[in-house]
Amino acid sequence: MDKLMDEERTYLTLDEVHEELLNLLLRFDAFCKEHNLRYSLDSGTLLGAVRHKGFIPWDDDIDLNMPRPDYDRLLKIANYLPTDLCVINASNSNFTGGFTKLCTSNIRAQEPSYDGVMEEMLWIDIFPTDGVPENSELFRKSKKRIQRALKRNEWANINLNYERGARKVIKTIFGWLFRFQNPKSRLLKLIDETIACPGYESAKRVGCFFGAENGLWTLPKSAYEKTVYLEFEGHMLPCMSCWDEFLTDLYGDYMKLPSENDRQTHCLKAWRARAPKSRFMTHERIIL
Repeated sequence: MDKLMDEERTYLTLDEVHEELLNLLLRFDAFCKEHNLRYSLDSGTLLGAVRHKGFIPWDDDIDLNMPRPDYDRLLKIANYLPTDLCVINASNSNFTGGFTKLCTSNIRAQEPSYDGVMEEMLWIDIFPTDGVPENSELFRKSKKRIQRALKRNEWANINLNYERGARKVIKTIFGWLFRFQNPKSRLLKLIDETIACPGYESAKRVGCFFGAENGLWTLPKSAYEKTVYLEFEGHMLPCMSCWDEFLTDLYGDYMKLPSENDRQTHCLKAWRARAPKSRFMTHERIIL
């Protein structure tokens, strides 16, 4: 079936994926300017701006972060996005992450996932930045609790169509057990409780409870909220002023190119949609 679908689709090259992602990013940037929303380039996208003045050549996604107040306001006004754009998160779909995807229905995409092949609209990842405890150990424990809740929610929504034999039996049992615990509502409740203490407005330091489990960076809120503009594919885009501290914490010697074997991608396949879907389309997991 993979071969048949490959024959029916014309997949975009990596350069074309970059072009579509950049277009999506610039449209989001314009929306943020119109509605006075703050954001920063994040993770590999921020690294790309610093080291390459654009995409990391082998990367195939875009990551952004937003202060929690701006992130929440984005979700409230998401209906004002152009009709071919939408936001997808755990609150409005079966997406199991603790962040939001900004999607365009004009481009379809696939990437391998923990339970098969995930098919959706081409997206940008948007992570909320929250106030965090000044005690780093307390932050680590809080993040670990959220990561466990995210895993339980993943298991409750796992797709078993591609599994066979004992693995399918085991995952079926665990999936049923986790669904019985209503993990989604418990996850959302845990997130609300965690981000409320100390809360973004009163916190002195900020960080992210989502994304990579080892992403334990925290930054002074004053430096994080100060914006500088860095070049990204010929456009000047907003970034946190403490980008050096942030990238050093995430990547160490971030200006050093990784070996070819360590150059990670999401193995993304993307193609132009024949009939763009509604912004209310749910996040799908399908097996091809």
